[in-house]
This record gives sequence, C-alpha cells and structure tokens, in this order.
Amino acid sequence: MEKKVALFGEYLLRLTPPSQQKLVQADTLEMHWAGSEANIAVSLSIFGNKTTYITALPSNELARAGLSQLYKYGVEVCNLPSNATRTGIYFYESGQGARAGRIIYDRAYSAFSYLHTGQIDWEKIFESSDWFHWSGITPALNENLVAICKEALMAATNKGLIISADFNYRSTLWNYGKNCRDIMPELLEYCDIILADVDTAKLYFGISPDEKNLVNSTFDLLHKRLPKASHIVMTMRVQESASSNQYIGYLWHNGEIYQSKPYRIQQIAERIGAGDAFMAGVIHGIRSKLDLGETIELATACGVIKHSITGDFNIASLEEVNTIIKQGGSGRIIR
Repeated sequence: MEKKVALFGEYLLRLTPPSQQKLVQADTLEMHWAGSEANIAVSLSIFGNKTTYITALPSNELARAGLSQLYKYGVEVCNLPSNATRTGIYFYESGQGARAGRIIYDRAYSAFSYLHTGQIDWEKIFESSDWFHWSGITPALNENLVAICKEALMAATNKGLIISADFNYRSTLWNYGKNCRDIMPELLEYCDIILADVDTAKLYFGISPDEKNLVNSTFDLLHKRLPKASHIVMTMRVQESASSNQYIGYLWHNGEIYQSKPYRIQQIAERIGAGDAFMAGVIHGIRSKLDLGETIELATACGVIKHSITGDFNIASLEEVNTIIKQGGSGRIIR
C-alpha cells in the first residue's frame, strides 16, 4: 500500500476584496480556502502523492463548502468536527506596486483552537503514513496546540516517519503569553527537513549569521542547533515592489548547498502560498528520489508559478512546473 503524507494544521476561510481593492473600498469579498498545510496537501495530491490532512472544523454548511475544495483535489481529510465553535477566517488585502499586502486574522474560538491532547489518534493515522508535516503557525495559537504538536512529533518519531516543518512565524498570533523562542526550538529538534528563513532563524534561535555570507552561515548555524535535520531549505527574495520580485531557492544537505537558477517575477498575481508551493516541491522531490539539484529546481519553480495563481492553493500540475524550469520563467505561449 502506498504510504501517505500526513499534514496537521488549521483550515481557514480567506476573504479578499476583488480587483486589488482596499478593505475600506470593497462592497463584496471573494472566498478562498487556505492554511499552510492544506496548501501543501493540495499541491502534493495534484503531483500524485497520497495525502491526509488533519484539522478541526465545525459541523455546518460553511465548513462542508471548505472541505469540498480539498476533496476536489483528492486530499483525504481527518476532520474532528465540533458543534459549538466556528471556522477560522483571515482577511487578505492584496498589495499593488508600493502598497504592501496586509492580513487580518479572525481565528479566535475556532474549532481547531479547542483541540486537546489525546483527541487525535496519531498511532492510527501514522500507520498508513511515511511522512508528517507541520508548521510554526500551529504552536503560535495556544498552549494546547503546542502540546498536540509535541504529541504528534513523538508519535511520528516512534513510527519512523520523515518529519518536515516550515518555520512560518506569524507575529500577530503569538499572543498567549509565550515567546516563540521558548517553544519552537524544542519542537524543531524532531524534524528531518526544515524550511527556514533568515529572519525567523534569528528570532527562534538567537543566531547572528554573517551578513556577507548570509545563506551559508545561516545553514551552518541552524545545523548546529538542529543536528537531526538532514535537509534545510530556504528561498531568498529581493522585493522590488509588491508586484515584482527576484526569487531563488537553496537546499543544504551534508554541508553541501544546492542552488536553483534565479527568477525575476513580474506582474505578481499573488504571493500568498508561494512558500507552501515551494515546500510541496521539496517534499515531492525527496519522496520521488530526485537528485537534490533537481529537487531544488522543482521546488523553486513551484514557488515561482504560484505567484501567477490567485487563491492560496498552487493548482499547477507537474507538467506546468516543469515548463517553468525549461523556459526559465519566460512565460512563452504553449501552442
């Protein structure tokens, strides 16, 4: 039986003003469904991987509408429904030119936030899985979810699963009295594959990379703090404006760094979900036993193509991603 990638996180409704309007202008809002781990599950499923997404949603029509979006892309869902709570929401005001994008969270008292230890049968879920993915968003929500993450990580370790994580720091979510530096390093010690970024690495671990050799020194310092990690990946972005970026991917393994070709991304439709698309490419490349040079090229191209797709899900096929690699992001018409 083909093993699955198990992913744990909160599934959210995203509401966005149309036509890059500001919230104060909008008379209507567009619905999208979102969540870092859900985004990765969708990409992996489209790429042909079996996935199971563990979350919690209320028992109502809105939640069923959201779940239908996951089912459409072949994602299996382990949902822990609740009658007394709500679906988490976030509002996204997209940026344009010099105006930065903005996110407002409205996820207090969601079904996911009420989860507690012992409620999820990790042993059963992991019987059919060979990979577990989580992100720093979940332990930012409350202490119960920190405990659940640790519960899941210990069970995944005992079952011999590969464990991956995205640093995913969200400053507005850490508001329950705990500092991320007191929580995240211990949880990340369980991980084999990590998606990092320089600023969050400094925040979680208090490291001071060499600014003249930023990528290499960040990898070296992180590996010293997280010796179990066999692969560490990151992207570097030069943001020229909200609608034009330069983008490149890096992968560290056993002291060697693999670098993707650089891309210049212009006329960005949406940046949201690009990191999740990149992480899905990393997971797919490693699970497919691509060599590491091919893996970082695939992952970076996944991040690049997501900038052209609205909504949080990267719904591009592997064929479309490989076209990005072949064309170098030129966007030539396929006839």
